[in-house]
Amino acid sequence: MSGDQIGNTTCHCLKIRRGAAAVVEFYDEILKPSGVTVRQYSLLYAINEHEGCNLRELSGVTELDRSTLTRSLKPLLNQEFIINAKKDGQRDSRLILTAKGFRTLQAAAQLWRRAQTEFEAKVGAERLATLEEILAAIQTP
Repeated sequence: MSGDQIGNTTCHCLKIRRGAAAVVEFYDEILKPSGVTVRQYSLLYAINEHEGCNLRELSGVTELDRSTLTRSLKPLLNQEFIINAKKDGQRDSRLILTAKGFRTLQAAAQLWRRAQTEFEAKVGAERLATLEEILAAIQTP
């Protein structure tokens, strides 16, 4: 293959996607005992911080589009970690953590802190600072 084709590792986008997938897998493995993934943990955290938020508000906080957010919330609703406390006559949902959801969030938070510490040790403070600068530059229009 020539250098301008994706190939195994020539595409910057593909490298970033593979790297992101590896980071998610790393966190998910550490969070596994809590019963939630890192994405689910971040949603539980956001709902806890913005109790009673609706989908539009949660979408803004998490920077997820509504359809992705709705799909991601379904397992949390099914496992009774969150409830939709929308009252009759209200148009928008009101998402609230249940007691089970709060306990799960607490357990996952301990594991998340461990994942953060291990990730920081694996990457190193200097390289992590550089990575954060690069990610900020990528996200800046």
